[in-house]
Amino acid sequence: MFIEDLLVGVQGVTAELGQAAIFLSLLSALWAIFSLCIGLINRRLNFVRSGRNAVIATLILISIATCALIFGFVTDDFSMMYVVEVSSAAQPLLYKITALWGHMSGSLLFWLWLLTVAGGVVVLQNRRSQDSLADYALIPIAIVQLFFIVLVTGWIEGVYNPLARFPDGQIAVDGKGLNPLLQTPSMAFHPPTLYIGWISLTVPFAFAVAALLSGRIGSDWILRSRRWMLFSWIILTIGITLGGHWAYQELGWGGYWAWDPVENASFMPWLLGTAYLHSVMIQEKRSMLKLWNILLITLAFQFTLIGTFITRSGIITSVHAFAQSDMGGYFLGFILLSTLGVIALIVYRWERLRSENRLESLLSRESSFILNNWLLVGLTLIILWGTLWPIISEAIQGEKASVPESFFNQVVIIPGLILLFLTGAGPVISWKKITPNNFKRMFIPPIIVGLIATGIAWIYLAVRGILEIPNQLESSFFARLPEGLTFSGETFPIFSLLCVFASVFVLFAIGSEFYRGAKLRTKRQQTTFLNGLGLLINRNKRRYGGYIVHIGIVIVYIGIMGSKGYFLLESASLKLGESMGVGSYQLTMQDTFQEEHQNYFRAGVEFGVMKDGNQKTTMRPARHFYHKAGQGDQDTIESAIYGIGMNELYIALGPLPAKIDNDTDVNVQVYYNPLIRVVWIGVAIMVLGGLIAIAERSESTKSS
Repeated sequence: MFIEDLLVGVQGVTAELGQAAIFLSLLSALWAIFSLCIGLINRRLNFVRSGRNAVIATLILISIATCALIFGFVTDDFSMMYVVEVSSAAQPLLYKITALWGHMSGSLLFWLWLLTVAGGVVVLQNRRSQDSLADYALIPIAIVQLFFIVLVTGWIEGVYNPLARFPDGQIAVDGKGLNPLLQTPSMAFHPPTLYIGWISLTVPFAFAVAALLSGRIGSDWILRSRRWMLFSWIILTIGITLGGHWAYQELGWGGYWAWDPVENASFMPWLLGTAYLHSVMIQEKRSMLKLWNILLITLAFQFTLIGTFITRSGIITSVHAFAQSDMGGYFLGFILLSTLGVIALIVYRWERLRSENRLESLLSRESSFILNNWLLVGLTLIILWGTLWPIISEAIQGEKASVPESFFNQVVIIPGLILLFLTGAGPVISWKKITPNNFKRMFIPPIIVGLIATGIAWIYLAVRGILEIPNQLESSFFARLPEGLTFSGETFPIFSLLCVFASVFVLFAIGSEFYRGAKLRTKRQQTTFLNGLGLLINRNKRRYGGYIVHIGIVIVYIGIMGSKGYFLLESASLKLGESMGVGSYQLTMQDTFQEEHQNYFRAGVEFGVMKDGNQKTTMRPARHFYHKAGQGDQDTIESAIYGIGMNELYIALGPLPAKIDNDTDVNVQVYYNPLIRVVWIGVAIMVLGGLIAIAERSESTKSS
């Protein structure tokens, strides 16, 4: 009894301490902004140091508040409203901790904590530097921190302080529990990974603003923020992939990307970040695109806030979105004000933003990177239009009209194929202007090899009879067309052949770059080819790391082409002992099972999988029935997946009773997803390339 009373007392003190820390962080953030401005304007180092210390103080205070909330989860403090909303006593410890970002209030606090960590890292990285650029960057960082601090104080209608208690000292018997869709290992890592990627974009944006504030519009701010940008890109790549893998495993539809509004919200900053990473090379190499790069990183940052606006305003329906609140208006206001602030600074520094050089030829690396930028930004705007169309249609027609997945599939295919081709053309084309010799040496061989590969692929499709889309593919990637659009049955094979050509072109072109460079190193150093390859990559990590990223992108394209374009789908309603087939596989429902777990009940069926009369494996798809499920009792799909080389067999069950028996009809969907594992392998190669590139010395100004 004494221990319980002591725990209750500690819980009370901890929660109050956390709330006090949030309110004190308001003062520290305000002081950071004020003292940094005064110190930098008047060149008073003592004020600048005080501003830096205030940024660290904000980090400490928000860390206290975050730890206090986690303590409330771990100790089942059901006097706290947020703990009751997203946790329960039976919830496993991992999901008690990850409940921190399980709903709106806690996710905002977590976002704020990551933002303060980023600010603290910037201070520590530059604590001995005499360069004031980082101090200028701390001002926009502190302003963004202040905005989020105001949100988590609970002053905004519709959002309460995540550490707030029930009025009149009420204590709930138990919590509602975390949404079951979030009680998976993928969701323990996917949201924080995305948050880290989004928040890391704040630092390059802050350095861009710092360049405008200080008047140093050259490449200094790019060099100072390069690793932050690469880090953000790598983490966003991982986060988006984890989200796709979660959707593939947990939603039971056999796919990993459906152009959901929140999927789009994570993808759009990634597209803009990719464009930025290419365009800054032109500024470093040719002193061009100064204005464009500032606008691009501003857009990338603002799109992280737009994504937050989409998920927290409730204006768009999504499986990922939080409940409707009045918070969306505040995000929209902050987006507009911060954008106007950047525009005002651009106008003020207009003369210094002029490019020192001009584009000399349409056939140059600069041109290919600029085209890459236009396509990536254009895709972003198209995706934004499709994402916001329900709001636009409601404003115009009075009712929301959803945009089908097929709309996005159709509008991205041509720009996507051009971008794929550019991943090979851009790196091998020369700066300023391509010469006839350069064109022959760099382009003719990969074009020939690409055409040969395309011819082989065409023959393969013809032999397999896939030059017309068969009936079982009617629900595939390109068969679902918007109403009013029609394409011939050969449309998808044509795109497949174009994808094959572009993929082989890129792999051959980039592979040739590696081969020529490694061969030269091998000859000079009198070593093996592999050692020469390692020396080549080590000498210019940024350049060759980027090439490896491009190889990974090609592999992802190939995986998407196979898994989204040529999957097989069969549905059936089965009883015990009955069978169904998909492709060359035969599945027989052999048994049913029920299992009791800590916070859910598992019910499912067992399938024997055979091919050509031989038993291959046993698969056990199921559904989980959660005792505490956030918004009332609900069940989740637990798909069964069997790997077959680079392909996968995938089984998902329809709705089930909590208790099933041998006479229960079970609705089953079975997918055969070719090349699905190639997607994950391609992403892993992209991340590897990014890690190699980020290892380049920060002071290096070598071209990539």
